Amino acid sequence: MPLVDFGADVHAHLMDIYGDAVTWLGPTGVVTVPPLVAIFDRHHEVLLEEVKGSELDASGHSTTLPVLSVRLRDFSTAPAQGDRVTIGAETFRVWDIQPDGQGMADLVLRLSS
Repeated sequence: MPLVDFGADVHAHLMDIYGDAVTWLGPTGVVTVPPLVAIFDRHHEVLLEEVKGSELDASGHSTTLPVLSVRLRDFSTAPAQGDRVTIGAETFRVWDIQPDGQGMADLVLRLSS
């Protein structure tokens, strides 16, 4: 059975179906890579780490955060905390990077002031 190239096969199809064009900016606000296609989820639900395993966890304490799913192979330099991205008319700053081990990463975002 042939191995699946997630970057060329699965991830490309995900971006084709669910992705939108975004503008990647470095920490200084200068466009650093060609326009990207990424999957934006404005209301990604996460369990807050500081309450995980505590008595508050039993009630399912969570929040929503904007998350951008990207293919890491689309970057010449890996995304870093503090980088900026423009999605539509809004600019966000990368707050956390969560690689999935298969060539993609979820970038937790915060609105940039």
